[in-house]
Amino acid sequence: MLEDLYPQAVQIGISSTDFWSMTFDEIMVQVEANKKRHENELREKAMFDYSQQRMAIFAFNDPKNFPKFEEAYPFLASIEKEVQQGLSEEEQYRQDMQRDQEIMMKNIQAIQATKERNKNKQ
Repeated sequence: MLEDLYPQAVQIGISSTDFWSMTFDEIMVQVEANKKRHENELREKAMFDYSQQRMAIFAFNDPKNFPKFEEAYPFLASIEKEVQQGLSEEEQYRQDMQRDQEIMMKNIQAIQATKERNKNKQ
């Protein structure tokens, strides 16, 4: 039975090495997942194609009212916001690390000064 599924499974994106180590249920789940991913990719491509055609019509007929990039692709703003949030979190992490390093350096200097004073007292 699996021998019959093998060519179809490889055709839809399951690697041959993975196929032979999977159970029938796992193969069917992977097939459905690959099918959904492909459908989503087609839907996304169709949306981009449609947006491109709308913008081409604007550019030809009414170039003064051509939509801005953010208006044409509003979902990109949320992606950019997530990226900026990630960058700001990284910057905050770096600032915290730098502050911790400065505190540690001051503590090391204080310890060295204390050792030096104790050494001079003896």
